Amino acid sequence: MKYSYFCPSKAGKYFIREQFWYNNKTHAFMCTGDMPMFVVISTSDGQFDWYWEDSSGRLVQASHKVDLGNISFNHDCDEYWFPVETEGKYHMKNFLRDPDINASRTCPGMFSQCFPHAFEADILVNPLVMLGYGGVLGEKKLSKLLCNRTPNLENIPLDYVINELRQRKNVITHKENMHELARNFFIGSGHLPYKNPYVLFTDTEEKYVHQVTKLINQNRQFEEDIANLLDYYDIPYEWFNLDTGDYCEAFGLEKAFRKDEDPTLDYIKQIVDKETSDKWISEYVKNYP
Repeated sequence: MKYSYFCPSKAGKYFIREQFWYNNKTHAFMCTGDMPMFVVISTSDGQFDWYWEDSSGRLVQASHKVDLGNISFNHDCDEYWFPVETEGKYHMKNFLRDPDINASRTCPGMFSQCFPHAFEADILVNPLVMLGYGGVLGEKKLSKLLCNRTPNLENIPLDYVINELRQRKNVITHKENMHELARNFFIGSGHLPYKNPYVLFTDTEEKYVHQVTKLINQNRQFEEDIANLLDYYDIPYEWFNLDTGDYCEAFGLEKAFRKDEDPTLDYIKQIVDKETSDKWISEYVKNYP
């Protein structure tokens, strides 16, 4: 059995990669952010293959072999890690946005030719891209595309993708622990900029709390938006509880890291004093149980 992992933001994407590597299984990750789109396929022995489309519509591939011990549970080597430094970072999006690379944003050409390689992976994370929906997971813009059934990526072999997904076990994640979810959004890794004078929509505490609250609620709704989309395409799925679910049972693994071994839980950035952040979190849980 092969698996597909559908989820909003902050929903265990990094951790599921580690779980599959831990079991000597292959992993494919479809871009979960803004354009350009890309796919990265990795194996437990450190083989990485990236695919993207250039401006002429040609499918481009890059490969790299690493010692997995150097990147496993290394937050600097998350799903966006790429072994070429661009603008001071080893980040795939920085690389693809380089004018010299000139990657395509809507993929009207041969991007879908990498789909068969991705479907060979034991787990495929964010197959929404294969259905034609690209963008930031959990945000309103992508949610609207899903709800309106208006894909923004071109040249998608939809019938082929739907047929392939129907042969996999498709999982949609669900977060039950609202305190932990709120903490992850308010002060976890990748939180919105706080009191940055150049980011006006979060340049005060009041604005920050308002925007983060909206973002959390959008991501909670996004779970249902995914489910409705899969129902629309008649693609079967199961729910996976990120707080209480059994990874071995849900994903056919022989062994699994415990949830408290997930290193992303430690990437908390105390942007304010703990009393203030605790107040944000408790008020969110009270207002949005």
